[in-house]
Amino acid sequence: MLFGSALTGFAAPGDRYTKDKVKGAAAAAPAPEAPMPQAAAKPAADDPAPSFSKAAGSLALGSTQLKSPADFNECVRVALAQSPLLTKSAIEIESKRLDVGDAYSQYIPTIVMSTTFYMRLPEYKNTVAPTAYSSVLSNASSDATQNLANSISASNAVYAGNSANRNRKKYDLSFSTGAWNPLLTAFDVQAKKELANIAVLSHLKVIDQGLKRLGLTYLQLGMTDSMIRMAKEKEELALKNLEYVKTRAGLGQGAQLDVRIAETRVNLARTEAEKMRTTKSVLLDELKFILGVPFIQKVELSLNDAPTQVLEEFNPSTITDESLKKHSFALRIHEYEKALQKKSIALSYIHFLPTFSFGFTSVSTLNNTSYKDDTSTLPFMYPNLTLNMPFDLWTKGRDVSRQYKKMAQLNVEGRNLEFSLMSQFQQALAKLRSATSEVKFAESSMELQKLTVQQAQFRFDSGQAEYDAIVKAMGDFLDSRQNLLVKQYDRDSAMLEVRSVSGEFQDRYINATVMESI
Repeated sequence: MLFGSALTGFAAPGDRYTKDKVKGAAAAAPAPEAPMPQAAAKPAADDPAPSFSKAAGSLALGSTQLKSPADFNECVRVALAQSPLLTKSAIEIESKRLDVGDAYSQYIPTIVMSTTFYMRLPEYKNTVAPTAYSSVLSNASSDATQNLANSISASNAVYAGNSANRNRKKYDLSFSTGAWNPLLTAFDVQAKKELANIAVLSHLKVIDQGLKRLGLTYLQLGMTDSMIRMAKEKEELALKNLEYVKTRAGLGQGAQLDVRIAETRVNLARTEAEKMRTTKSVLLDELKFILGVPFIQKVELSLNDAPTQVLEEFNPSTITDESLKKHSFALRIHEYEKALQKKSIALSYIHFLPTFSFGFTSVSTLNNTSYKDDTSTLPFMYPNLTLNMPFDLWTKGRDVSRQYKKMAQLNVEGRNLEFSLMSQFQQALAKLRSATSEVKFAESSMELQKLTVQQAQFRFDSGQAEYDAIVKAMGDFLDSRQNLLVKQYDRDSAMLEVRSVSGEFQDRYINATVMESI
């Protein structure tokens, strides 16, 4: 069937079987008792869009209740609150904001304490000892008491001369900072802010693509639901034809082969209906994944007029070039990248300036220079300031030229992005026009088949044709209706693509201005 080929490209998860379907069953299991009807879900516009980036850390699967029966706006509300498609980009925003905080912390220089302990120190030379002992020998007398007094005085002088060795500290102590430049820190803070803004826009782009995927799945479910009803009509037609053929065979006006052919048509109709039910179950699993709903949870949807729910009153003719550029995530991210590159150019000039560090250092214990007495007070620290200016001007000059070249590349990329955006929008419009023409052709074909059914009915009533002619005409009519459903889906999906490219989803479901200012 045409519908079978159309479903080949549908995005859907693998063979997951939940309580909504049973693997290998020939027919659907009896449905459980329907719950009490509930009030219809309010549009998502009535509920403020949650800040998913802040809630991502405590995200729990199925934590947001899905109202039943759920329309498209209700599905959007739940998806914005807990869809796993949005988790990674939301966490990325928080990561970039942490980087901004780290950049601010660089305004306070890191203090490093360094200390050196000496297990053994070289001794200072005692200049008093030689003169003290030579004085005792040169002033020797016959008075033993005087000689003893001179020896004691010399020993005291030698002991006093060794005081520098006894009172020495056995460690050096210093406090210092690394290379510090507040101008570099200021530019780093601004760069991290730009990266955080890019992360926010990337998250909004993921939301936009997630809403597009949700809308496409919802359209597929709406078409599949219509196909199931169509398959039911085909089955009823095949059963009537089987009853007619059996009646003729019983009257001897038909062959047993005709009965077998009619039974085969009934089986084909039932198989097609089962195929549609299986497809719907797979699409429901896809929808549950997008919504972040457990696969074992039963979901009831309000699929009546699904295209109107998804597309609303969107009119592509109201879209202008300015509106396209304003809503393009690629162009908005590109503007942040250009601002970031301008900061890189300024930063390449700042690298010509020297960096400096400062600290406090104690007098080295290995220094034998004599200072004033207050230097022996431990720990006595002396402030210092160090300027660092590498003479690699040629390398830094080349870096300035390199940054200007990168800016020129970004300008070219910006123009290419604008052309690509316009081309993408025009291609989406062309696809929409083509799909609209296909729908008109399918409508004309269905109208022709409807007239053929009326003609066959008239000829049968007048005795000019057998009942088989009515069955054949009715079967062709149902096939034309089925083909029309497929073409209408193609048109609706093309319209959804135009709505996504135009950025209308952002204005409808995403408060981008608020999220960018967070």
